[in-house]
Amino acid sequence: MANEYAKCLKNLGVNISSVISSKNSKTVDHLISSYDINHKFQDINDILVNQGIWDAAIICCSAEYTFSYLEKLAITDKPILAEKPISSNITELEKIIHFKNIVVGFNRRFYKNISYLKSELANKNIDLVKLCIPDLNISDILTKHKYLPDSVYSNSIHIFDLLLYLFGDVSWQSSVISKTNKSICSLSLLGFNKANINFSLDFPFNYPDNFSITIYAEETSYVIKPIEILRVFKGMDIQEPSGDIPHRIYKPRLKNLIVAESNEKFKPGLHDQVESFIEFCKYKTFDYRLATIYDAKCALNSIINIENLIKQ
Repeated sequence: MANEYAKCLKNLGVNISSVISSKNSKTVDHLISSYDINHKFQDINDILVNQGIWDAAIICCSAEYTFSYLEKLAITDKPILAEKPISSNITELEKIIHFKNIVVGFNRRFYKNISYLKSELANKNIDLVKLCIPDLNISDILTKHKYLPDSVYSNSIHIFDLLLYLFGDVSWQSSVISKTNKSICSLSLLGFNKANINFSLDFPFNYPDNFSITIYAEETSYVIKPIEILRVFKGMDIQEPSGDIPHRIYKPRLKNLIVAESNEKFKPGLHDQVESFIEFCKYKTFDYRLATIYDAKCALNSIINIENLIKQ
């Protein structure tokens, strides 16, 4: 991710003054030469001692190091963008939740299709939201302290953040589980939010499917599948039986198609996220699409809520 962020910063005319990496990094020297970076810090204390040579920081390292960097840099009061998931430990997030200089990298909030959907649903009566997270499972998952695979915490947390961003906090109330002695094969959950919208979530572990969110509101279906593509359906076309197809076919009528903007240079949503972060650094203006530590905590809480249901 470091190179992805660096490309965005360079395109926005921002100077990358310095960098820090793990001791065994195989990519940092290439990053330094590619972006004319003048200084390489030895460790986190070196960063703190030399605060005069940097104005803001982006933390996009391996997840196991993110919190330790963030906890120490937060006290500088300089703007910090930390790539998700920050931590899978609620207690750690609570330690830094009061810092107002931190934003979290949930770049899917900045997708064009997600922005369209948030605006479109603002005044709609929503009946049901269905989700599919076809994550990978591992054979010994039930022998660990967590029931869900690590990828739910590190990657699929994006979906839980999008739920929070679009609908507010969701409370998961019941679950149905299919499992072997050592692994969960599938998991289905039901929940609701403060607006009494019903939510259903399926985890078909290890099955060939896409991440998806489907919203039913005022006779319109909004289908995000995969997360980069939104299809809006309203009405039905009916194809009557014929000699070739001797049964009636119902086809939802496509009203609109919105795709997250992307090109060969930048990851979808990332450039806009970095641009908003730069505005935050310069002018203290806060784009509503930027996520906070509180948002990261809510997304993590939702996953922990599911873990607790599984344990019951």
